[in-house]
Amino acid sequence: MGGDIGKLIDSLASEFEQQADGIRVEATQKGSYRETLNATTSAVQAGNPPAIAQIFEIGTQLAIDSGVFAPVEDIIPEDRVNFDNYLDSVLNYYRIDGTLNSMPFNSSNAVFYYNKDAFESAGLDPEAPPTTFQGVLDASTELTDAGAVDTGTTWPNHSWFVEQWLAEQNQTLVNNENGRAGRATEAHFESEASKTVFDWWANLHGEGQYLNPGIEAWSEAQQAFLTQKTGLLGYSTSSIAPMTEGARNNGFELGTMRLPTPGGQRQGVVIGGASLWTPESLGSAKQDAAGEFLAWLTEPAQQKRWHTNTGYFPVREEAITQLEDEGFYDENPNFRTAIDQLRETEDSPATRGALMGTFTKARTIVEEGYVSMIQNDDRSVDDVLGDIDAQVEDALAGYNQKVN
Repeated sequence: MGGDIGKLIDSLASEFEQQADGIRVEATQKGSYRETLNATTSAVQAGNPPAIAQIFEIGTQLAIDSGVFAPVEDIIPEDRVNFDNYLDSVLNYYRIDGTLNSMPFNSSNAVFYYNKDAFESAGLDPEAPPTTFQGVLDASTELTDAGAVDTGTTWPNHSWFVEQWLAEQNQTLVNNENGRAGRATEAHFESEASKTVFDWWANLHGEGQYLNPGIEAWSEAQQAFLTQKTGLLGYSTSSIAPMTEGARNNGFELGTMRLPTPGGQRQGVVIGGASLWTPESLGSAKQDAAGEFLAWLTEPAQQKRWHTNTGYFPVREEAITQLEDEGFYDENPNFRTAIDQLRETEDSPATRGALMGTFTKARTIVEEGYVSMIQNDDRSVDDVLGDIDAQVEDALAGYNQKVN
């Protein structure tokens, strides 16, 4: 994590050092999340493990299969953390077979940002954004018809959004309770829930109301929205603070809304972001120090600072309650959207998130599948989803054979 977020992490580490008894924290970057996982595994094998590794949520199965990490609940001092005070929707992702494997840290979910000024100029109520797929298409049409924007909406072509929309329909990505009751062997991308998502996405593009920024093109989608080429943007809650500043700098008021769903019914969302893992091979002194730092990072004071300066939500209920009492959400309502969306998520295998060792490959397959659909008129939604299913299942079979 670089930029301002990286500086904030460095600042937190420095503050911990000043109040800790002889514990030194050195934060280093190892590239992408996947590169970080590989670097950690290599360091463990070389006998020089880091005390803590930040691993993205979809790397959970890979991290477990690596066999190099200790469950975080065995690392944290019992008198320092009460996990009953943590958000269940966050813990449920990293808790498998009753064991909490890692410490949630930079957790997020997906929301839509919208341009309140563009809504108002198009005759739309800026305080009543759309809540459904059809509502997004209707609002997009109103925005473009009024000349407020060039295209109604955009979001990165990223499988993460598809995963969210399936979870909202209580649809798992893979079998065996989303890979949590046993290794995933079958994909569910040919489900009716998937067809609903891809039909809408294709129609939105066909109507000229979806600006396709490219595969995992986060920056391009963000810039299209901030420069007012689009009126809506699907994005991560992790960027609420910089997005608010960006909208202000570009002369419009920012709004946030919950992820739109097919018919307004909601099961809930799956968290994104990453968590903190501790190698099992650490000596007892380093392990104790890592546990102290992890406990400190998730104390309400640090979680409040992390949340208000980024948009990643606090993982502690106590931190949220304190911010509510302090009036933070009354003054900054855009931050509340993610909190409400998360709190109202109903626990199920779908909303806990999928576990599979081939998750990065599966995401690429989904993203490339969408591109093939919009670039080839003779490719139907059923054709594309059938191909996605087959490719994901082939990847699962290869991975499962390897680890078994």
